[in-house]
Amino acid sequence: MKDVGKSNIKGVMNMLMILSIFTFIGCKEDKSTSQQNMIVHATTIQSVKVVSAGGGLGFSSSTVIDKDSIHYSRTMAANEANNMKYNRKLKSEDWKNLVDKIDLKMFGAAKEGHNVQPVDGIDTKIILTTSAGDISKMNAHNDPGWKKILDDVEQYGGKYK
Repeated sequence: MKDVGKSNIKGVMNMLMILSIFTFIGCKEDKSTSQQNMIVHATTIQSVKVVSAGGGLGFSSSTVIDKDSIHYSRTMAANEANNMKYNRKLKSEDWKNLVDKIDLKMFGAAKEGHNVQPVDGIDTKIILTTSAGDISKMNAHNDPGWKKILDDVEQYGGKYK
């Protein structure tokens, strides 16, 4: 009889040990998920860059917007008269409006695609430089978040031209 009692106690202890391990692992996973969410929310955008290149005319452009300036450069190998370059001071409210519209989590989840034209198309890449590193997506024209960033950067490019 004493052996049956000891085996029951050992069984209960083993079960408690297994439950403790699962509880510890479960809490640890929740904590890491929570830390990842805090990192995403604590990450700040330092610059937004849109780079486009390609096409039969040898087109390339680059727009970089940061908290205090906008830098634009466009070259066209086939017609150098269309080349353009400028740097302008950016209004702080324009930077704030641009950054406030960007959802880093959604942008990071955007699906990249092919260039818009099947032959000699132009590839467009958006690069967000953040305090945690760069996030970039190319040709995600079907993603509304990606497209919104592209439209906003082009709008500011025209505004500061």
